[in-house]
Amino acid sequence: MKNRYDYSQIPPSWRYCFNSSCPMSSECLRYQTGQYLPADHEWGQAIFPPSLKKGQCRFFRKNERVRLATGFVTGNRRQDDMFIALRHHLTRYLGGQGTYYLYRNGQRWLSPEQQEHISRLLREAGYTDEVRFAQYKDDYYYL
Repeated sequence: MKNRYDYSQIPPSWRYCFNSSCPMSSECLRYQTGQYLPADHEWGQAIFPPSLKKGQCRFFRKNERVRLATGFVTGNRRQDDMFIALRHHLTRYLGGQGTYYLYRNGQRWLSPEQQEHISRLLREAGYTDEVRFAQYKDDYYYL
């Protein structure tokens, strides 16, 4: 199998797995990325074999591309105003002010789950149109 992962996009906090006896290894992004590490990748975080309990691993991440989004400035004035009005909630949800600005300014990508949570916040606040982010891409989600 050819390496299809861009290791420059994988954060240092990513946990790799090397448990070849795991029944989920062929579908696990953590295991698959561990199989193609670049030669200069000498250390990092790992998932240990005892994580596999009764055939399940809580660190399992499906080896598939997902739709990622970024950016809270979309050009849609009404939606952008809602993002501003909910800034306190978004900041708390995303882990702090610095992290909020990384997502807002397009420097960090939102998972599908994060996008849905943010869309739900906007709907609960009264926004009825489809929530759009500034930018989208299909890629692996490494956080």
